[in-house]
Amino acid sequence: MVLIGKKHSQEGLRFLVSVGAGINQIPLILEARKLGFHVIGVDANTNAAGIVHCDLKIQESAENYPEIYVKLREFIIDGDISGVLSKSYGPSIKTACYLAEQFNIPLVPFRRVDDFLRKEQMKEAFARGGISSPRFKVLGDAKKSSIPAGFPFPFIVKPAVGHAKKGVRLISGEKEMKSYLAECAAGTQLLVEEYVEGDEIIAAGVVHRGKYHPVDISDKIMSPHPRFVDLAHISPSKHYRSLDRIAAMGQKVADAFEIRTSPLIMEIRIDENGGLHLIEAVPEFGGEFIPDVLIPKRTGYNFIGETIKAVTGMDFRPPEPRAGNKSMVVKYLAGRKGTFLSFNPVKAEDIKGAVFVRIFKDVGAAVSAPETNHDRLGVVIAEGKTREEAVDNADLVIERIGIKIRPEP
Repeated sequence: MVLIGKKHSQEGLRFLVSVGAGINQIPLILEARKLGFHVIGVDANTNAAGIVHCDLKIQESAENYPEIYVKLREFIIDGDISGVLSKSYGPSIKTACYLAEQFNIPLVPFRRVDDFLRKEQMKEAFARGGISSPRFKVLGDAKKSSIPAGFPFPFIVKPAVGHAKKGVRLISGEKEMKSYLAECAAGTQLLVEEYVEGDEIIAAGVVHRGKYHPVDISDKIMSPHPRFVDLAHISPSKHYRSLDRIAAMGQKVADAFEIRTSPLIMEIRIDENGGLHLIEAVPEFGGEFIPDVLIPKRTGYNFIGETIKAVTGMDFRPPEPRAGNKSMVVKYLAGRKGTFLSFNPVKAEDIKGAVFVRIFKDVGAAVSAPETNHDRLGVVIAEGKTREEAVDNADLVIERIGIKIRPEP
């Protein structure tokens, strides 16, 4: 089903296609509109939160990129579509790259997208590009697999295809590994990865005409092992002194994957000697409210807006990364197994140091301790002159929210 006007009414207009129109896509859609684009929202859900901000709408699953292309060609004259982007990952990125290629828009070559989506292919591309990354081994079928030789405990195990930290686990012994394998469905491919002790950072950047530009780096705080759920991001990173080396790694990724223009997020481990180890790289803006709140509020750089300019051939302004004299924290609210009973609604603008507040769960919902990023209850973003002050301000906001959970017996 296509919900758009007649073809003749679109002549001479500039369109940007947003693959996805959910709540997380809204910052992308609004930035495109500010730049003068008419936005075509593609989403299977006609009630998606971002649909009301789109000029034209196509009801289609993000996985069906051939069908989306046919509908775009049917209603839009060639040349009118100036850009294609998504703030989501997985199928949405694949569709965005397919459409971009069809409309001759610089992005990631479609034939290289699976090298990002499949972790084994990603790791192999890192190796070919001379990019330091923890060594790995692929287990073809979880039900027929055993503990891999040559990987001393502890090591990381994760699905070969996946996101949101689902299924990512630190395995400390043989009993844990056998239990993990028993939980997997038959035919599940796994990736076993060497565990690198150290800090983890998120490096946000943008590739423009093949050149990588670092935007910002933030420290990641995760849930206690064995799981790896993101609980906080703090910027500027205490590893900002490594910015030049991180930028060099970003350039290697851009070269290895033949990226022409795209946002790029890298998850990097830094060992006790300062060595950089690339865990994953994805051609997206990233989540965790980093691109749409933390970066513009802390650095003044419009990461999403400038990336739209880069992809659509407008006057792109490269970032000028700097640590600055302000710190920010994105802190997530984690619960426990039970029922979400209540919380105190608060507005960020009413609280000193608060920047952004959102509760993800509905009152009455079943909740649990975080096993994946989707299990978190809400988010608070706060600022301060120092890291400590930003964290303290976030904690004060969380205290005022006062989430109450009825524990499950």
